[in-house]
Amino acid sequence: MDIYIKQGGFQMLRKLEGLNAELFKTWVQEDDSTIVDIEGKHYLVKPLHNIVQEEIESDEELKMLIRQAKLDIAGNKTYTTEEILEAIEKGDL
Repeated sequence: MDIYIKQGGFQMLRKLEGLNAELFKTWVQEDDSTIVDIEGKHYLVKPLHNIVQEEIESDEELKMLIRQAKLDIAGNKTYTTEEILEAIEKGDL
């Protein structure tokens, strides 16, 4: 498991590996927020959720469209932006 930490006001991520990652996992619960006290300073640690993936998983029609797009790409069946816009205008999509 890779664990990334955002430091300060920066969008910097640090990757924890090995023993550091294992120790960090003992401090946090998978689906809960956790407050960690480090040298008297408190930090809120909470899991990030992939909202887009949750939306895809809950929408069968969207899942089907994405699955078909992946099959089209794998079969080298791709479309230009103009072709897609034309299909939308015609009501094909």
